Amino acid sequence: MKQTIDWHSFWARERQGFHEGDVNVYLRRHLPGFGLQPGDAVFVPLCGKAVDLQWLAGQGHPVIGVELSPVAVEAFFEESELPYERSKEGPFTVYRSINITLYQGDYMDLRPHHLEDCRLVYDRASLVAIEDFNRPAYVCHLLGLLPEPVPMLLVTLEYDQSKMSGPPFSVPLDEVRELYAPAYRVRELEAVEQIDERPRWRETGLESLLERALRLEPTA
Repeated sequence: MKQTIDWHSFWARERQGFHEGDVNVYLRRHLPGFGLQPGDAVFVPLCGKAVDLQWLAGQGHPVIGVELSPVAVEAFFEESELPYERSKEGPFTVYRSINITLYQGDYMDLRPHHLEDCRLVYDRASLVAIEDFNRPAYVCHLLGLLPEPVPMLLVTLEYDQSKMSGPPFSVPLDEVRELYAPAYRVRELEAVEQIDERPRWRETGLESLLERALRLEPTA
């Protein structure tokens, strides 16, 4: 994919707009509805240093993550205080801890064998981090990686992008449906107005910031 955002510099900042300091509320609320069994693996693309990783592992789900920035990956292990082993495997530096495997490198270098145990895709900050011209390639690669169609929990934002350029970017519901059709049907679980919770975003001129939690189910 063509890349115009310097994500290495982004993660070198002291504050990152994508990072949440607590477990995502939609993940807590909706994960039980997917009916995962202990040992079912969850794939978290462009995972950053999300605390969701450790929470998922604590629920008994092996976590597979991919992240371009070594700063983000090492910050995750430092802040979570988890021991890990690091190795070099092909184009990736791989960090392994108990129930967590993070591939530090380019998402587009992932291959199906990396996700052979995946039973759920959890995307809180991946699709919204990708510019619109790259999203079709991102989704096409994801669908080609999965060993079999699995459900997804996707969190998106929708706002007037003429007033704020992103990232995170606005990804309307209709675009999600178009990107994942015909392989997936998309169901809205929640839509929550967040502009009052994000005063910095209101200062840009935004009057609405709609956050959606979506469930994507394979059609076959």
